[in-house]
Amino acid sequence: MNRRERRAAAAGARRGAAPEAHPMASRAAELQQHVLESERRLGGEVLARGRSPQTVYELVDSAATLADSFMRQNPTSRDSLACKLGCDHCCRRPVGTSAPTVLRIAAALREGLSAEDFARALARVVALDEKTHGVSWTPTERPPLPCAFLVNGACSVYEVRPFVCRAWNSADAEACRRALGQESIEMRFDLFQRTTFAAVEKGLQAAVQESGLDAMDLELTAAVRVAMENADACQRWLAGEPVFAGCEAKPDRRRRLPFA
Repeated sequence: MNRRERRAAAAGARRGAAPEAHPMASRAAELQQHVLESERRLGGEVLARGRSPQTVYELVDSAATLADSFMRQNPTSRDSLACKLGCDHCCRRPVGTSAPTVLRIAAALREGLSAEDFARALARVVALDEKTHGVSWTPTERPPLPCAFLVNGACSVYEVRPFVCRAWNSADAEACRRALGQESIEMRFDLFQRTTFAAVEKGLQAAVQESGLDAMDLELTAAVRVAMENADACQRWLAGEPVFAGCEAKPDRRRRLPFA
């Protein structure tokens, strides 16, 4: 997609045109299906090699690599997006993700941090979970709170961040700020990035489900707390134990998101 097409699509959305009536919507649907199926096959191949924590981590890492390979085809100019270091509005929203991603984050923290730093990170996770656990994701019931991994204005788990975080982007930082307190707001974003990472997440979950593992959507903070507090969480999840029971995601209404 080029800038002219994106602007035309955005203009059409502002005029009230149905997104599915625009050619970009059809192309996005094709891209989503292609990426989803690519990740479903790749994830299935990874999980077929065995059931071990390392396989789970490889599952997530390979999905990220696949998504990045698609993103290298993205003709979007980064100058068209408002996302940059220090802008952290999206880091104050609840995040839904999958068990493999949660387990990968916990493993990266356990491997990369000292015992003291790991304890401090866990304390931040616990403090946030105490405020948000089980709360519906509406702005009225769950006001914006900084992610436990937001440190000094930056993501401290950036390399292993959830795919929904990789997907999020915006052409207007002010719209992101307003969205934190409103249940419905029109926003402009890059369709290629959003579609690619969202499709990889769905493909990963499809591979997990087809392998007989639990593929339910999880609330990041609650699930990461479980994974950080229990060093054997990955083995237990692989064994079919409901280790993340009670950590289910509770999404709010969808935002209206025309193209940037």
